[in-house]
Amino acid sequence: MNVSNLGSRLKQSIRRGRVLTAPAQLAGYDADGLGYKTFRPDAVVIPADVDELVALLRDSLSLNMPVTIRGAGTSLSGGPVAAQGGVVVHTSALRKVREICAAGFWCEVECSVVLNQLDAALVPYGLFYPPDPSSGSVCTLGGNVAMNAGGAHCFRYGVTSNYVLGVEVVLLDGSVHRFGGPAGGRGAWREDWKRFMVGSEGTLGAFTRFWLRLLPRPEKAWTYRATFADLQSAERAIHALAAHASFPVAIELMDPRCVAMVENSPMAVGLPKDTFLLVTEIDGPAVLLDARVKAVAELLSAAGASGVEYSDDETQRNRLWKARKVAGGLMGQLSPDFLVQDAVIPKRALAEVLQLVYDEADAAGLRAVNVFHAGDGNLHPNFLFDSQKPGELEKVEAISKRLMQRVIAVGGTLSGEHGIGNDKTAYMSLFFGEDTLRLQLAVPGVFNPQHQLNPLKVFATRRFRPGPGAKPVDGPGAGNSMLSGERVADEQLASLESRDGDTGHNSSGTIVTDDKLRVPRTFEPFIDAIDGVMCCPATMTTAELRDQAAAHGLRFPLILDEHKLLWEQVAASGFAPASSRFGPYCDNITGMNWRLPNGRIVRIGERVVKSTTGYDLLRFLLNSSSDFGEPVDFVVRLRPDCGLTHVFALTGSYASISHAAGALLATCWQHWFDSIDVVLEGSQELCRLRISLNCPAYESGVYEEHVAAFAAQHELQLHAASRSLVVVDGCPDFVLKTTPDQAIPLARRVAHENHVTCVVLCYNGVVHGYLKNSLELDAGRRETRESSAQNLPTSAPEIQMKITKIIERCALEIHAVGGDWQSRHIPSIAPSGVEVPWLRQLEQEFATL
Repeated sequence: MNVSNLGSRLKQSIRRGRVLTAPAQLAGYDADGLGYKTFRPDAVVIPADVDELVALLRDSLSLNMPVTIRGAGTSLSGGPVAAQGGVVVHTSALRKVREICAAGFWCEVECSVVLNQLDAALVPYGLFYPPDPSSGSVCTLGGNVAMNAGGAHCFRYGVTSNYVLGVEVVLLDGSVHRFGGPAGGRGAWREDWKRFMVGSEGTLGAFTRFWLRLLPRPEKAWTYRATFADLQSAERAIHALAAHASFPVAIELMDPRCVAMVENSPMAVGLPKDTFLLVTEIDGPAVLLDARVKAVAELLSAAGASGVEYSDDETQRNRLWKARKVAGGLMGQLSPDFLVQDAVIPKRALAEVLQLVYDEADAAGLRAVNVFHAGDGNLHPNFLFDSQKPGELEKVEAISKRLMQRVIAVGGTLSGEHGIGNDKTAYMSLFFGEDTLRLQLAVPGVFNPQHQLNPLKVFATRRFRPGPGAKPVDGPGAGNSMLSGERVADEQLASLESRDGDTGHNSSGTIVTDDKLRVPRTFEPFIDAIDGVMCCPATMTTAELRDQAAAHGLRFPLILDEHKLLWEQVAASGFAPASSRFGPYCDNITGMNWRLPNGRIVRIGERVVKSTTGYDLLRFLLNSSSDFGEPVDFVVRLRPDCGLTHVFALTGSYASISHAAGALLATCWQHWFDSIDVVLEGSQELCRLRISLNCPAYESGVYEEHVAAFAAQHELQLHAASRSLVVVDGCPDFVLKTTPDQAIPLARRVAHENHVTCVVLCYNGVVHGYLKNSLELDAGRRETRESSAQNLPTSAPEIQMKITKIIERCALEIHAVGGDWQSRHIPSIAPSGVEVPWLRQLEQEFATL
């Protein structure tokens, strides 16, 4: 249809919003932050509200042309652009912060709320939302969720996927679905569909609003800036910081080329031009932080720093950060075009990969500078070029290809926080094995089977093909876009054809493959003490895992039962007591070897701790109760063992314990305790607040004084702390997931009414329930695990009946806030409605590989 007819058709859905079709209006939407790739859309619509967005998507099927959802357009991978022509939907009208629940540590926001807008709204509540991409002043939360954004401070706090509790999404048929909610669970769904939505890059549906997890703001921060004469000494500092008890929130590195670029500009800060610059930051309670200040400075000096500056003054801290923060903007000013890549590598491969960048760029006669998140190995090599000069774009793309091949060979991943977009689609078949690639493409096959939403993104084969009788899109951008799509697909084919037969090595747990034999890529057993990751059998006990990690000065803190198999604990609950600090199991398992229903084993996930490469099959499968297969091996994330483990027990009445737990959660001390739990036993009025931590000996006194003062303030009895035991409750008989502010009242009601023991993981809003008469069954499981780990004894009927009654009384309440329940004794919730065909289609893909 021509532009005039298209505009008229769109105005049937968009009556109060805007429809743009003039070339001058469309020009602002032909690119994202990756400015040298342009794709002119046929039209742009700006819905006035969710109702208009729903109407537009419902009518889009009859339009028979691509639809691309767009926020602020700040992404750096060619994501929110009309790569195949069609309509761009700009959601800028949906920009309200709808609710902030301080007691529950969550907020509800619309998709086009700007990141810094949310931060300003949270300041009066003493809370913050940790992901902090550098475009925070303009980027929207919808784009952040679509790309699984990170930022400088995600080394300790994590990326967007760690904070999304719920998503409301409009599918192509105009249906509106809420996956999760304030409680962060599945809601009334059988499966956790929001896992697919986060990082989906606009290919599954249109986001309208989110529920996000929040944290108390730190009391204080110290920022350090250190210079190093060579990469080797800078690497020593990076590795030492990553293992230090201060657990920095950021570890950033600039190479000499980047430092010289800053110093040769009006933004110079007075640094030696031939040095590596490291910026790191620690935050937390003031008394704890001040005890660590000199130790971090001494660490940097011991690693070989030629100069170390640090401050807790806000003005001085901004000065120390200045060189790092201005670098990105300078590149855009100094070069007509630049391309920033976003690979994540094991930190031990840093020197090797940086040298490749230098060698390739120098050989091509191009400038390359590196400024990146060194703590988690998230590289950002920037290639400066002029796309109008013949051959320069081709040189950059050739370098990118060789870089990605090396990244994959050393065990890395294509993207840590920018996403794939249309910039890295050519490399996806290098990264995924044949089976895993098919599983990846099964996800859009459920929600967007014709690839009408954001085609030619994530995978080059995702091409929209108009339905029967439809003419090809003939708008102003269509011809160029389709040619570009063909070129991307051709590049992908060329990449496949140029691959060596054996591209992997397993020196540190990287992928193993032989394309000639078509052997699926899998993880091999390994432990990487530098990155703190380990590949171990799913049938390993956590006691065995603990012992192997301890030999390297590391620990796996998420333990429910030292004698149970790791997969049993993951299946019994998504959480352990230490999830208060480190998150659920799915945030601490980065990859796995997965046995499909037909017995074939595929690799899911990564061996690095940060990725936004494809759809999140890992978290979906870890939380699934459907017939998709079973884990064989896990790649688990380990943490530094700081030396001493303390467990404090504070006892008091229910009212005093409930109030004290809420008061403790509201402070930034919660970041530094492994667990903050409340234990309620049956109808007893006396309750217990349990606090555990892991710290170096020289900080022990600071923690002890704080807990003692806290107990006295709330008139609680403090019992002697244990310095050797780890909190181990055993696998729960049932699990209830609600919001943090509702978890303790819910647990009290359940414990009183059913005479059971409830352990509340307070910050997570999780209730672990224990039936005393289930202990004998547990003993039976331990006796049979070696002979038949997968065939566990059937639970006693009376236990099943009791748990069923508990669940029936709670289900509606917890589902209403996006919570869920599970039990190792009874089946999970049955699918219904649209979930039935969704699951059937996915299960068929998994079964027929």
